[in-house]
Amino acid sequence: MAPATGSRTASRPSSERPTWPDSWGRSSVRTWGEKSVRRHLRQVWVQQYWHDASGQLCWRQAKSTRDRASRRAVEQRNTGKTSAAGRPDADSARVPWSTMEIVTPHDPEARYSQKVTAAGQRDWIGYRDHQTETCDETGPNVIVQVVTRPAPQQDIDALDDIHQQLTRQGFRPVEHVVDGGYVTPDSIHQAATKWNIAVLGPVRDDPQAAQRPGFTKEDFRIDWDNRTLTCPNGITSPPWKPTLGDGHPRLSVLFPRKACRECDDRLKCTGNVDGKGRHIFLLPEPQQKIQTQVRKDQKTGTWQRRYAIRAGCEATVSETVHAHGLRHCRYRGLAKTHVQHVLTAAGTNIIRLSECFPPGTTPASPPRPPGHFQRLCQRLTS
Repeated sequence: MAPATGSRTASRPSSERPTWPDSWGRSSVRTWGEKSVRRHLRQVWVQQYWHDASGQLCWRQAKSTRDRASRRAVEQRNTGKTSAAGRPDADSARVPWSTMEIVTPHDPEARYSQKVTAAGQRDWIGYRDHQTETCDETGPNVIVQVVTRPAPQQDIDALDDIHQQLTRQGFRPVEHVVDGGYVTPDSIHQAATKWNIAVLGPVRDDPQAAQRPGFTKEDFRIDWDNRTLTCPNGITSPPWKPTLGDGHPRLSVLFPRKACRECDDRLKCTGNVDGKGRHIFLLPEPQQKIQTQVRKDQKTGTWQRRYAIRAGCEATVSETVHAHGLRHCRYRGLAKTHVQHVLTAAGTNIIRLSECFPPGTTPASPPRPPGHFQRLCQRLTS
């Protein structure tokens, strides 16, 4: 079902409200499904309409739901603080978060989410499935754990719960190979200290290194004892100041404006012509050392060969999606959808185990002959 929130861009008075199906407003209900849809539509009605300061009934502008400034305004408005982005907008402050907004009357627990992949941006309404499988070189690889979460919850937020369930079930891995959505210096440090699990995955590169050639954060020398940073040209910063970035502790390092203005490599370093000093944010010492080391290792061939085994999980996702219809929710609600995901994983394991035979034995039925495309691939690779 396509998201319907993208087309609501203007406020509507009560006389111009959308026309809902007549069945949801009737007092007599014949079937349970009709009664359920009517109740869910009433919830949508409550969330999509609001009264302004003058008492006018208005339609919510859903375009501001995913706006960062509007979300910041909602948070500051609830806490009673002044917003850093300016005065909170009264209209956007009433827009619900994506974890709260009902986007379809057919399943009130389904939520809207977006994800940017190499193939482009993907958006959907539903849930998010996390699968963990074995990656041994001997024997069949099976799915050992399934976690179902609401769609807006990011992958990194589910990693700690995944490790907890794996440990409780007796499947705690020595090394957990994951994609970039699960990896941050904080998650690597937490998995190692809390669960004794080594997380292997790519850490996002420094965005300044991709934007322009010049000095990145790794080119500066960190003095943890004196809480200073020294640039490649020998300029030492004042002691850093602790701050918060996205709710996590960070260290703010600001070089003197005069020293950076007189530096010959100012354009390569700061990337601006206003004569401002270089401003760098560091992580706490354990996380910063992890980030520096992983960024260095993931560019080597040894690390890339170790991480190549991660491609097997992509094959599992393709198998469960195309062969077993994992992305088609057959039930309503998070709990029942999780049961579907578990049964899909169990069916996948049964098929894999049924195709494995002890050494020296043959299957009961002869194997299927190769198709035209498979024979072509064999001919090209031979």
